[in-house]
Amino acid sequence: MEVESALEQMNDYRLKVTGLKVGRYEVRLGGVKVADYSAIELSGGVNLAPAVLATGPIADQVKAVWAAIRAKNEYFHDKIFAGVIQAGGVPEFMGFTPEMVEARREAAFKERMSRMPELFDAIRKTLIMQSHQVEIVPVQN
Repeated sequence: MEVESALEQMNDYRLKVTGLKVGRYEVRLGGVKVADYSAIELSGGVNLAPAVLATGPIADQVKAVWAAIRAKNEYFHDKIFAGVIQAGGVPEFMGFTPEMVEARREAAFKERMSRMPELFDAIRKTLIMQSHQVEIVPVQN
């Protein structure tokens, strides 16, 4: 299976509406227009995934998830990986022994890692499924 085909199958947010009068219709989620389709397209079924990932409440949730993940990753990289794990060698000229540096590193690591559960909780909160009212509204000419 090709990657594009797999992505298309995984991102299938199908909507099928039959019995509509001929014309064009807006699809709204939570009151926000996300797409418009003809009655014929809707009767055959449409994949809303590209539209809802571009605009509207689902797109907003995706952006919130991504922001929370990015905040966690940046914190880990900047404060833990680069700030503790990759911290420079022993500055003997400042009177620090390797043992002193290692003790400080361990303390900093423990203190900074204590924030990770908070960052993971922020991600979990953004992942809570939300319901959205779907409206099919005739496009006014």
